[in-house]
Amino acid sequence: MLKIIYICQEIIKNAMTRNKFLTGISAILLGFMLSCDNTTADPINNTLNNPNNPGGSGGGGSAPSITGPRILHKINVNSVTNQEFVTNGNVLEKAIFKEASGPTSFLVGTVTYTSGKVTRVKFAQEVNGAPANTLSYDFNITYDSGGKINYTTCQTMLGTMPSFNSEYTYTYDGSGKITKIVEKKKSGSTYTHFINYNLTNSGDNLTKMVSESGITNAAGVPDLSATVLTTTYDYTSYDDKINPYTTLPKTFFVMWSLLHPINFPSLSANNLKSFNIVYPSPVPGIPGQVIPGAYTYLYDTQNYPVSDQTQAQKYIYKAL
Repeated sequence: MLKIIYICQEIIKNAMTRNKFLTGISAILLGFMLSCDNTTADPINNTLNNPNNPGGSGGGGSAPSITGPRILHKINVNSVTNQEFVTNGNVLEKAIFKEASGPTSFLVGTVTYTSGKVTRVKFAQEVNGAPANTLSYDFNITYDSGGKINYTTCQTMLGTMPSFNSEYTYTYDGSGKITKIVEKKKSGSTYTHFINYNLTNSGDNLTKMVSESGITNAAGVPDLSATVLTTTYDYTSYDDKINPYTTLPKTFFVMWSLLHPINFPSLSANNLKSFNIVYPSPVPGIPGQVIPGAYTYLYDTQNYPVSDQTQAQKYIYKAL
C-alpha cells in the first residue's frame, strides 16, 4: 500500500513537472508574494486587490534601466506574471509560481532564515489566494562548518495528513560545487525509496544531471536488483551573461530543484540556451522520450537578460 501511495505521489509530481515543462518551461528555465516589505503592493495571487485579473499584476512593459546592484522581481510571459519574488532589500521572503492548472492556482515558497542563512523553505499550493488541501513540502536545511548544505529533511503533507518524508545528503567537489544529492524516502521510520541526483559541472554551469530512482530495504539500502529508473538532463550550451536567479539565494533554488528537477539550471552562473531531457524507457527495448529545447535572450548593458528575442517573456528587476 505504501508503494502504491508513493507511486501515485510520483505520478502527480511528474505530471505537474511535465505539464509545467510543456506549457511553461520558458517561465521556469529562462527566467518566479506577501510580506512587510513594499516590494509589491499587489502580489500575483492577491485576488482582493486585483479581483478581475489575479494573474496579471505587474504588467509586461520594459523596466527602468538599472545600472547598479539588482534583484530579480518578476518574470512575465505575454503580460502575465508567471513568477514573482517578494524581497526585503536583498532578502527573499516568498516566491509565487503560477501553475499551469489554472489562472488562480499558485505554488508558494516561503523562506525562513537563521543567522542569515536559509534554514527552511515550505512549498504549498494556493488557489484564489487561500491554502489548498493538496500536497505541501516542508524543507529544513542544515549546513557544515564551511557554510555548505550538508543535510536536508522534507516533510510532505497531503492536506493535514502526513505523507512520505525525505532525507537528503550532499557531496561536493574540491571547488565546493554539488556533484551528488542522495534522497531517501520513508514512511514513518521505514525507508522505502531512493533518488540519486548526479550533477556534472563545467566551470560555474551545470552541464548534466542524471537522476536514478528505485526502492530500498527498510534500513534505506538501495535494492539494485530491482528496476532503477534513469532520467538524463543534458544542458548542452549556455550564454556568457548573468543568470537572473543568481541575484536570489542559491539554497532556495536547490530546494526548488529537488521539488522539480527541471529547475537545476537555475543554479548555474549563466543562462541556459539549449538542452535535452531523456525520460526512462517505458518498456525494455523501446527508447525513452526525448524532449529538446532552445532559448534566446535580449540583454541590457549590464549583461542581464531583459526578455527573450520575441519579447514575449520579460525579466523585471528591482534596484538594491
